[in-house]
Amino acid sequence: MTAMKAGRARSGCSMEKTTAPARRGTIARRLSAVGAGCGRTARDYARWISRRRRVAADQFLRGACYGAGTAAAGLLVVWAQTR
Repeated sequence: MTAMKAGRARSGCSMEKTTAPARRGTIARRLSAVGAGCGRTARDYARWISRRRRVAADQFLRGACYGAGTAAAGLLVVWAQTR
């Protein structure tokens, strides 16, 4: 057997590429940039929500009170109509 030349691949075929492909192509770089942007957006939304937690709780309480008042008024109307 003869020793393989340095320019040949393991299979011995001279047409096969001998260099390893680049680890990260342009598509992978674009995808990682998009992923970083999505992570940044998620962190921004989480920060925005945490800053407005008290306002959201106040709005929820106000909505519950309006709902209870509407239900009470509706029950009074139904009661008045049946009498």
